[in-house]
Amino acid sequence: MKKLLTGIAAFVMAAGLSSAFAADLPPAPQVYAPRPALVPPIYSWTGCYLGIEGGGAWGDSQHSQAGPLPNPANEGRSITGDFTVSGGLFGGTVGCNYQVNNVAFGIENDLSWTNINGIASDIPPFNTAATSSTHETWLDTLRGRAGLAWDRVFFYGTGGAAFANVGVQICAPTICVSDSQIRTGWVAGVGGEWATWTGAAGSLTLKLEYLHVDLGSGRFIDSPVPTPAGGTIVTRDVRLSDEIFRGGVNWKFNGW
Repeated sequence: MKKLLTGIAAFVMAAGLSSAFAADLPPAPQVYAPRPALVPPIYSWTGCYLGIEGGGAWGDSQHSQAGPLPNPANEGRSITGDFTVSGGLFGGTVGCNYQVNNVAFGIENDLSWTNINGIASDIPPFNTAATSSTHETWLDTLRGRAGLAWDRVFFYGTGGAAFANVGVQICAPTICVSDSQIRTGWVAGVGGEWATWTGAAGSLTLKLEYLHVDLGSGRFIDSPVPTPAGGTIVTRDVRLSDEIFRGGVNWKFNGW
């Protein structure tokens, strides 16, 4: 019995020392899982937008005699040779895009005021004292766009239909004659757009673009006009094309 009591006392003492020693140890470290890194969402070009655009244009025009009057030998002959037209443009844009993976495509329409014009002296065998000019007062393009998007950058090709108000003025000594018409042609080009800022309501984007516009050849001064000096301002086919370099600012709406 004495041995049993001695063993119990020894066990209790050992347990007390062990508890006291454990109380002196620092607490065990807590293990936490690391927070996941915050990855910004990939930008989407899907949506509709409004914007403004403007830039400059350089192009080429030529007047040629249409029809046999007054001199059948000159039918189809160039009156002016090629000459340069140039000017500025400014207008508005509306469009919509849809993005699948990194491919984006859509449709865009823009309407611009332009002051593109050029003038040339007539060349022999026509009256070298006369001048012929071509001018363009507005331009509308309706185009598809398709390309590759890398997050906030979108590179695209574009093409479609072009419509413009084209006019001519022919001035011979003592008389000037004018004519105008709406011409239809085609347009194609390339561009790039960058989403610079995004908020709750939408995104602000900037773009740069090159367009080639071909308005073909239209007939002007449909009946020859006699001049007081005894000459004739002839009916003519007028060719016009533009090379346009422009920038734009668009606002893409969220939820459209």
